[in-house]
Amino acid sequence: MQIVSNKSTTRPTTLRMNKNKLESIYQKHQQILGHQGPIYALSQDAAFYYSASSDKYVARWHKATGQQDTFAVRCTEAPFSILVVEGLNLLVLGLANGHLHLIHTEQRKEIKHLTLHQAAVFALAYNPWTKHFYTADADGLLCIWDQSWTLLLQQPLACGKIRHIEVNTDGSTFFLACADGMVRQIDAVFFNEIQQFQAHSEACTTLSVLPNGQFLSGGKDGYVRRWAANGTKIAAFPAHLGTIYQLKQLDASCYATVSRDKTIKIWQLLDDQIAQRIDMQMASHRHSINALLITNNGFLTAGDDKRIIEWRRS
Repeated sequence: MQIVSNKSTTRPTTLRMNKNKLESIYQKHQQILGHQGPIYALSQDAAFYYSASSDKYVARWHKATGQQDTFAVRCTEAPFSILVVEGLNLLVLGLANGHLHLIHTEQRKEIKHLTLHQAAVFALAYNPWTKHFYTADADGLLCIWDQSWTLLLQQPLACGKIRHIEVNTDGSTFFLACADGMVRQIDAVFFNEIQQFQAHSEACTTLSVLPNGQFLSGGKDGYVRRWAANGTKIAAFPAHLGTIYQLKQLDASCYATVSRDKTIKIWQLLDDQIAQRIDMQMASHRHSINALLITNNGFLTAGDDKRIIEWRRS
């Protein structure tokens, strides 16, 4: 693991886009170029966006301009997941070999290197109510750490790859999206499993908890499903032609999904009706879209075409 002053193999550029003449909810604002491989994950703090790529770099970008900052991390393996906890000045990296690297973003130095996971770490989360970190890998191993990164629990779930960890809105529980198609809900105090249910016919890949206690799931089957808090299915519909990699609520009225099928879709939160489809005709991504990050003005997407695109509400 090496923290470098800039990414020598990359020449980042920013292309600002004129507002599309078509009336749409979200328009392309800027495109950030610089990575030399597919981008797997995004995170942020108040001033910067962070991105992780198969080129083995984690880069940092100024929010206002899209220009690359001098901070970058050169990894030994591809980083599959990243998490920034702004109040702790902490950047957590989960690598393809299972290693976890903890970077202090102000001091620009590594403060811990953990090797408990033996498979790629796909999911990272922080619970601000309990001050616990959650990490999960491709073998279905869930680990729970305190704020000083002392291990509290390691639990092999034999569920295949855990793609996503979603903390409940009150911090009392958290949910796991698992490769066996199950959603598992875990108590955040005693770490007991509260419930599990079959959410998708294939892998469950992403989850989003809604303010009313319901939650949404997306999967390899391309479906979005809406669930009551007790796991009762409320609705289900085919949303994409490929795996849904991320699903997040944008604001009080809508949520977004991104997929391997190269499209972004905006859905009405009230009735799950599609409000906007964004594809290559709007100069969007040309390959699989892997990451979605909600911002103050809209959202970011990133994918296999090595690009980060910022979308803002029109």
